[in-house]
Parts: sequence; C-alpha cells; structure tokens
Amino acid sequence: MTSDIEYYKQLSKMVRTKQDKINFFDQNQKAFYVDFYSDIWSKMMLEYAKAENLSSEQLNKIEEMKWIEMPNNLKLFAYDFCILNGFVFTGVGSK
Repeated sequence: MTSDIEYYKQLSKMVRTKQDKINFFDQNQKAFYVDFYSDIWSKMMLEYAKAENLSSEQLNKIEEMKWIEMPNNLKLFAYDFCILNGFVFTGVGSK
C-alpha cells in the first residue's frame, strides 16, 4: 500500500489544471481507494451531495455510473477532497 500511495503522490504532482484533475480521476481509480481502512470516498460523496444539493436518488444514480462516465464536477471535487486534501496524500498540494 505504501508504494501505491507514493506512486499516486508522485503522479499527482504533475496535476496542474482542471483537465489534469479529470484525467487523473479517469486514469487512476485505485488512487481514490488506496487506503482501504479509510472511508474517504463515502465522506467525499456525502460532501459532494451536500455541495450540489443532490437527493439520495440522484446520488445513487451517480454511484451506479461507470467510473469514466461520472460528471466532471464530481471528478474535480473528488480529486480535491481525496487527493489534495485527503489524509493519505498529505503534502500533495504543497510544493
């Protein structure tokens, strides 16, 4: 797991733009689940639902989507929440 975290940490250092974040999300699903002891994805989805004022039905529809088909605004939110500000990736945003 530690080597996975380091790998994704290094990869995330190349992310600069919104499109980079979307591409990172699309290509690195495992990065969002690398800490299997954490429920960061669930927490992120709850926060996303609040931010977007989604009903539980709308949220369920998103969760049932294929990874690559999820909305871009979710991909950006997830990157910021899980990678930039996630506990596992502490220090990713700093240079």
